[in-house]
Amino acid sequence: MAGSWIQGRWLFCWSLLLSLSGLARCGSMSGWWTDVGPSFAVQNITTGLLQYSTCNSNNTPLYPLDPPNVFLTKYSPKNGTSLAATGWFDKTTTWASVFYQNNNDDLVNAIYTCDWTKGVYNHVSSAVISDRAGTPVVNPQTGLSVALLGEQEGYRVFFNDKNREMHFLKFTQQDSWSYGGPASTNSNRTGLAIHSQFSGVRNVSVVTPRDISNMETVRLNIDGAWHVSTFPTPLKGFNVTNLSNATSFPYDTSAKPSMALEAWSGNPKALGLAIDAALTRYIFYVGTDSMIHSVAAFVTGSTESGWRPQPDQTADIWPKADEANGDFAIASDFGTSSIRLYYASGGVIHEANYLAGNWGSASKLNAFNTSAAQGGSGDSGSGLSTGAKAGVGVGVSLGVILLAGAAAGIWMLRKKRATDEEKALAAAAPVVEVASTHGDGTASHHGSLAGVARTGSGASQTWDTDVKDKPATPTPRELESPNLASELPEHIDRTELPSDRNVTELP
Repeated sequence: MAGSWIQGRWLFCWSLLLSLSGLARCGSMSGWWTDVGPSFAVQNITTGLLQYSTCNSNNTPLYPLDPPNVFLTKYSPKNGTSLAATGWFDKTTTWASVFYQNNNDDLVNAIYTCDWTKGVYNHVSSAVISDRAGTPVVNPQTGLSVALLGEQEGYRVFFNDKNREMHFLKFTQQDSWSYGGPASTNSNRTGLAIHSQFSGVRNVSVVTPRDISNMETVRLNIDGAWHVSTFPTPLKGFNVTNLSNATSFPYDTSAKPSMALEAWSGNPKALGLAIDAALTRYIFYVGTDSMIHSVAAFVTGSTESGWRPQPDQTADIWPKADEANGDFAIASDFGTSSIRLYYASGGVIHEANYLAGNWGSASKLNAFNTSAAQGGSGDSGSGLSTGAKAGVGVGVSLGVILLAGAAAGIWMLRKKRATDEEKALAAAAPVVEVASTHGDGTASHHGSLAGVARTGSGASQTWDTDVKDKPATPTPRELESPNLASELPEHIDRTELPSDRNVTELP
């Protein structure tokens, strides 16, 4: 009797812990696009490990379950970390640049190169990047996003400080990592999810929640300032920037909102930005109804329209998510107007596919058992095992978990499989070498990068010199993509972005 009571108490505590650990404050999933197609990564909420799709996947990611692919890390990621990543194809293999928060709440960048024959990433180097002079203390629940600007301009990493203001770190070939400054000094925001995209010279844009009725967008303009706006309710005034103080963020209460954000809570775990070849900008989120919703801004000539709600899709195209305001990942390709959304529905990761103006029916993310007998095709597109479902990184309803008989069975099964998974990982994982560093603490990056292009389009891009001729009101087009970044290989004892010979320059 006493044993049953103790077991019941342990089940309750375990269930509560699982429920809480699943409440990833911001996106613990990330998607990105290379010339060989989209990729996907997620933090396993049970082990805390960062799992990813096979790095030689083509067109549609393959996501192994038994054992999973795991990014080896020098700095362990905190459980519930925000996750941002990007990658590129160098005409030989793929690379990944991953950003996360460690247990000290530092921001970390880790670089990986793909073993093309095995489909797994090898660790190249890691570095803490939030220790640069002037960087404010990082919010323990910060969102994360990365925008890749090109060979010379490098990339920008967006994060929140303890006051919920949004800042960025920058990497350039000349200066390596440094603190870039605030992108928005607004501290009056209800959520910390962040997503960004680069679309041309001085056209970097970011989206984040503002409150229970509005989103905030921030755009780097040709004048070098970050311009802040909100919708559906606009801000008062037309020139609110990152240099404005906190009193400069009131709404224009005389303006009637043009729409309402459907099922919007103001605190989603993730936001997604994408752009198609017609320069249409899209923002996606999972609503309070567990359904995907989107808004878009269209470009005609040099003028961008206001944000408009887009039609919801049927359940076969956008299956209902497992969690309200839930986590998801997005990958997009500007050149082909392709967008992929990755999220959990029915305990299985689904991929929603948008191509050239049309959504196709969603499908289960291809999964397979890497420990299957040689010659076997594995389990393609099947439901996830119990351990794999935990790796989805989404919260589980406490009420569901606590259902008496079912909960006990689930607990026993998960405990056993989680133990088996950890043993398998420990046996398979090689020791991670500590990356060499220079005197300034910058990690070395080895190898050669090539073919880095805007979201994997493969097309030669030039700097958008027309931006300065476009009207500042409405703000110049802001084009978004998931998580872009690339800290690049070591050359002559310094961190260097790839050369013009090897890299397609971003606009």
